[in-house]
Amino acid sequence: MAGSQTIPGPSCTDPPTLSSWPTGPGRRRRAKSGYPAGTAKRTPWSPGLFFPRQNPATCWPFSVQGLTITPWRATTTSSTDLPSSSSSREKLARWCDVKPRKTYWPATSAEVEARRISSCPGLRRPGRVLLPASLALALLLSGCGGPYLFQQGLGQLDISLNRVELDDTILLDSLDTSQRGKLSWIPRIIEFAEDELGLEPGDSYTSYFDTEGGPVSYTVVASHPLALVPYQWCFPLVGCVPYKGFFNPEDARSTALALREDGWDAEVFPVQAYSTLGWFSDPLLSNMLSLSMPDLVELLLHEITHRTLFIPSRGQLNEGFATHMGREGARLFFLAHPEAAGQEEMKKYRRARQLDRQYKELISRLKTDLEMLYRGAASSENKLARKKELFASATRSARELLQADTITLASNARVVASETYTAQLALLERLQEKTGGHPRRLLEVLREARADGKLNELLAAEAQ
Repeated sequence: MAGSQTIPGPSCTDPPTLSSWPTGPGRRRRAKSGYPAGTAKRTPWSPGLFFPRQNPATCWPFSVQGLTITPWRATTTSSTDLPSSSSSREKLARWCDVKPRKTYWPATSAEVEARRISSCPGLRRPGRVLLPASLALALLLSGCGGPYLFQQGLGQLDISLNRVELDDTILLDSLDTSQRGKLSWIPRIIEFAEDELGLEPGDSYTSYFDTEGGPVSYTVVASHPLALVPYQWCFPLVGCVPYKGFFNPEDARSTALALREDGWDAEVFPVQAYSTLGWFSDPLLSNMLSLSMPDLVELLLHEITHRTLFIPSRGQLNEGFATHMGREGARLFFLAHPEAAGQEEMKKYRRARQLDRQYKELISRLKTDLEMLYRGAASSENKLARKKELFASATRSARELLQADTITLASNARVVASETYTAQLALLERLQEKTGGHPRRLLEVLREARADGKLNELLAAEAQ
């Protein structure tokens, strides 16, 4: 970014250390019950992550002995086993300092988005070796990712153990006529994704999980206060991403608060759905059935796209491509199956898409104004005052456009969150037109470029 400011940021190839960032929530306090009693001094970690430095001597795996989980690491002097009379789930919850499902999780799962954190490959039906496989992955991830990844693994395990098959009689009896109608279309949507778009749904959306009325998870997004530079979190497998997902809304809020206290712009967003990127069989979530049919199709195709093509540390490209495939795929689906939604429902959907485009244009104009402000020579104090005015004006415009008084635009985090999903859309639309005009061909082109190591070259050429 042009200008005289030096904007600190993380490196995905060299994990951030305590000195390479403005202070973050991980720097100011230690993770709760991150190590059992008796362990030696803890290893430093990067802000907001509890992500130990990449040193083999500080990466601590686990040995599982029956139902006893014995953590160890090179610097451990002793460890305390949990009572053998407890159930395995109680032990995990107690060891990791989490509460039982009904009070800790909102009966939901995460991001990560980040979506996108723990799972187990090859599972086709709920209950088939889910507990040992999910537990093993949770333990593996916790080895070099700390309690955060361990807790997200437990959240994924909770979903795996509490989902049911789509044809479950009790489930069908609990749904109303509209929900059962949408449920009956799921196999045809999956078939369309695979046959017409070239996506790879695998065995996802063959089961159902009840989120009990709440969001499936919560995501924290943060940005430098005087630059549209997102805070990055780095994880195994997925690389660095501009968001961090949580099962527990209190954890999300406390993380955002800590980031704000350290000078970052930070916000919490509810998450409607997520993908485990092919590591797991993703279930249909109960809140999906409250969507209109067009929105349901778009959302499913979006998440299946993540499962089909995901490029580590390329958040804008991943989310932009999934957004593009969801919208283009939904358009083609309803051309092939006009009976799937009523005329009035399609009119509302098209109107919503039009409003969404206008809202994104509003955010784009705000982004341009903010970038000009941040590149200027004014003092930080004057920039912050002008920033407040720009956001207040954008809030008034957004409320007028969407006829919603609850919308508030107040921080850079809102802008970078929107940019994550929309920044690459125009480029992808142009690339699709040049490669045959069909989203299936666009997917093939991106895959081929990635396999040949020419993805960056392809995108750079199209961006010119």
